[in-house]
Amino acid sequence: MSPVSTASTTPAPPISRRAFLKTSAKGALAAGCVFSLGDAMSLHVTHKTLHLTGLPRSLSGFKVAFASDFHHGPLVDLPTIREAVDRINAQSPDVILLGGDYITLGIEYYEGVFEELSRLAAPRGVYSVPGNHEYGNGIVHYRKYLSATPIADLTNKGFAVDSGLYIAGLDDEWGGSPDAVAAVADAPSGVPRVVFTHNPALADLLPAGFAGLIIAGHTHGWQVYVPGVTRFAMPIDSMRKYRAGYYRTAAGLMYVSRGVGLYHIPLRLWASAEVTMFTLKSA
Repeated sequence: MSPVSTASTTPAPPISRRAFLKTSAKGALAAGCVFSLGDAMSLHVTHKTLHLTGLPRSLSGFKVAFASDFHHGPLVDLPTIREAVDRINAQSPDVILLGGDYITLGIEYYEGVFEELSRLAAPRGVYSVPGNHEYGNGIVHYRKYLSATPIADLTNKGFAVDSGLYIAGLDDEWGGSPDAVAAVADAPSGVPRVVFTHNPALADLLPAGFAGLIIAGHTHGWQVYVPGVTRFAMPIDSMRKYRAGYYRTAAGLMYVSRGVGLYHIPLRLWASAEVTMFTLKSA
């Protein structure tokens, strides 16, 4: 007959409420980071509806697509660019605006990215302005490759849409020579303006009431966004001021896109890639 064990097991001490909450918070944060990382690495189509004062009813519902910061290169392959093009075309925009930084480093990447972007189509056209990386790689190369596409350069220029809306592009604030006067020289009086550029810092240099909508990119939404931390890692004040989304500036309402591609590191966190669709409505 086997002896009966008299050893007893000491129960674990009950976990305190504070320890439980702390452990739960860590688990939730980890799960949130994993989910957010996957979500941030996916391309989103962001839809915005904006009522523009002075927009005629005949143009109410006019759709403007904006995409920027493609950064084709070792971190951003052509399938990523292709997906962005397909997602934009699927929205059937009236006009498409491209905000620069098509490559990161190496002019050999221009051919592929512009071959993909050449598939963009909109009844009112596809337009581009350069970013700081176009200047960093030599602006002459950007102009050469762009000229071989159906995409029109709109640097410091603009055009009217049915005499009821004016769309203008501005040069990059860091590397270029933005000219606000030239960009709107042909704008009809009293017509609302949509202005696009690469760097949102330019909005602080524009005249008051310059546009009904200003669209920019450049920031990538800080790419790796940790609330309360990332802001202080930004190297200059203008990068700290604007991250993503809408901002009210003296020059007009501005939207800052998180962009399509990646820079420096192959990672996004709480700053998902996006292309943006604006539907303009009469105010």
